[in-house]
Amino acid sequence: MKRYVMLLLIGLLWLPGLCSAAAIPERTGIVTDRAGMLTSGEASELAREAESGNYRLYVLTIDSLNGESSATYAADVYDAWRLSGRDILLLLSSSDQQAELSFINPQLQSALDSWSSSSGAGTGSAAVKQVIDTYFIPHAKSGDFAGGIKALAGALDDIGSGRQDIGGGGQGAANSTAGSFPLGTIAALLIGVLILGVIAYVAISGSRLRRQLSGRREQIGDLLVRANRALDSLKPFQGIVQGKTGEMAEGISSRLSNALIELSALNSENQGELPAFWKLGALRTVIGVLQEKEDSYRSLLEGEEKQIAVISEADRGVKAKINELKQDMPELNEDLQETLKETGFGLQEIAEDLKELSEETDKADQLELFDPVAVQELAGEAQAKQEQIERDIQDVEVYRNKLRQFPERLAAARARIAELIQANSLQNMKVKPYDNLESASSRMATLEAPLSSGMMDEVRSISAAVDVLVEEAVAMTERQARLRESNRSDLETARSGFGTLRQRRSELQSRISEAGRRFDSRHIASPQTALDEWSRRIAEAEGELPRIEALTSDERGEFEQARTALDRLLALQEEGGHALGGAADAVAGLGDRLNRVSAALQEGESRLEAARMQLRSKGLSLGGGLSLSSVPGYRELQSGLSAAPFNLDELEAAAGSYTAQVAQIADEAARLIRRREEEERRAQMAMLEEQARRQQRPPGTPPFGGGGFGGGGDGFGGGGGRSGGGGHSGGGGGRSSGGSSWGGGGKSGGGSKW
Repeated sequence: MKRYVMLLLIGLLWLPGLCSAAAIPERTGIVTDRAGMLTSGEASELAREAESGNYRLYVLTIDSLNGESSATYAADVYDAWRLSGRDILLLLSSSDQQAELSFINPQLQSALDSWSSSSGAGTGSAAVKQVIDTYFIPHAKSGDFAGGIKALAGALDDIGSGRQDIGGGGQGAANSTAGSFPLGTIAALLIGVLILGVIAYVAISGSRLRRQLSGRREQIGDLLVRANRALDSLKPFQGIVQGKTGEMAEGISSRLSNALIELSALNSENQGELPAFWKLGALRTVIGVLQEKEDSYRSLLEGEEKQIAVISEADRGVKAKINELKQDMPELNEDLQETLKETGFGLQEIAEDLKELSEETDKADQLELFDPVAVQELAGEAQAKQEQIERDIQDVEVYRNKLRQFPERLAAARARIAELIQANSLQNMKVKPYDNLESASSRMATLEAPLSSGMMDEVRSISAAVDVLVEEAVAMTERQARLRESNRSDLETARSGFGTLRQRRSELQSRISEAGRRFDSRHIASPQTALDEWSRRIAEAEGELPRIEALTSDERGEFEQARTALDRLLALQEEGGHALGGAADAVAGLGDRLNRVSAALQEGESRLEAARMQLRSKGLSLGGGLSLSSVPGYRELQSGLSAAPFNLDELEAAAGSYTAQVAQIADEAARLIRRREEEERRAQMAMLEEQARRQQRPPGTPPFGGGGFGGGGDGFGGGGGRSGGGGHSGGGGGRSSGGSSWGGGGKSGGGSKW
């Protein structure tokens, strides 16, 4: 019964370790970086390189093993991930600084044993540990985990393939490879492949070029047909048209005839046999020449076809345009005569324009059959003149009415201006709206003469100028009224703004004075300079108020000048407000900086006290103790905070150093506590296991010879087995474990710390 109770106690002791053991994560590819020890770029590069060697190195990084053996955990991951004989697992534990290799590959283990033995090291797990210590640990110590993984993967690939120097094996392998396939045979094969490639290239390229050349020849034939058609379309005009149309037709015919002759000759030259397909240079030369000539003739034909289209279009449409102009002439004459009767004006200019239009129409009608192109141009000009005459006749009555109504319009403008002046006390304003009205009246008096003679362009110009003068006269008066009102309102706003700025300036001076008693003078120099500068500028600007008030008074009436000065003052007030606000923020920031330094001191004290209590609970102590006085930077920081004025730059530097030292001490205390807890757990386990063995031994049976558990030993069977090795680089030793399994092969593992 006692024996079962003892076994139960041992099982219960193992339970916390099992519960806290690191869980096996899911595989996310070649690299599963749970501890964040690699960047995304490094992980991607390692994943790409893992597929290029003889072995596939899987990498798993975790935060902690939670007390579990790295060899056991790596083997469990290897099984859970179902890795194959080509696969190798590299386990990296960040907080434990532990590296572990695990694989099932007797050939690789044998190669590692040979490599390790050649350097005087051990075999099995010792060989695995040796390769980790040699290739990974130096990189890990400097924080270059990606570099260490690359170096380790390359070493495993070289050792496993015999490329590492292990007693001359590499030379034999090289000789064997070289002798397996004669270099002469390889060279002959390469030359044959090259020749076949050249032949295929020439055949394919030559056939393609011959097809292109045939296509170019067909295009030349098409251009020849196209030139013939263009000449045929020009025949109806040849011998009939004269003048501009005749010159165009003759030129087109001459150029097309020459092109036709040249195209015929070119087409005849290219009717022979095509060059052989292997004459690539000759084929390209002929194609280039034909392409250049084809482009040139095609461009020429397109231009001539457009010219023929112009002649054809003119011939078809010009008659209809002339008839339309003739039909509109009687109506225009009637409109002119009616306007003459209604207005009593002579309208000589319009009558002259109408006469010229009639003459141009008759001339176009006479030329229509012989020179359609020139007639088309004449018809276009006549159409534009006809539209202008129609507009001029219509506008006569419009401007006659404007001339009659101008006195009323002028009186209305004067009344509006007088009303604005009276309502807004603008008697002394500096602008002169009545001068504009006088100028408008003078200009309008000159309108009747050109209107009577029908000089409508001049009439329109005079009328537009009069409109501008009248509208500006009213608009400038309205603006003066608005300026007067807004100036007075903004003047009060400016006075209020200067009062606010004076108050803010006084408050800021008080805060700077108070800060000067608490902080070093260099910290308040910039805010004080800004305050002095803006105090001067604000005082100068405030002195402008009486002058602006005088300018905008009804007696002076200089509203524009006052507006400019007010805009300048308001902009300065806004800028000054921002400047004073920035200086106030700078002063307030001094207190915030001091508070952060004080908080850093208190936080460090609390953290050290917590570490002291934890060490005391485990019966531990730290070299040099955990007193605040032993922490570098503490006395300097405490002294700096003890009395004003405070130099914040020095205090912040001391606080940074102090915080870093406290963090280092706290981390060391945590490491000691974890080590003590592990030692206690292992000691308790060893005691309970020994008690269990004594309970299981029959009475009178002597104990096993020589002591208790050892860190290594021999097991059953032979040939490999799961093995694990660990070492500590630069840290005072490490742990090793080993074992064997029955059967021919098995898992191998080895580990080290950095």
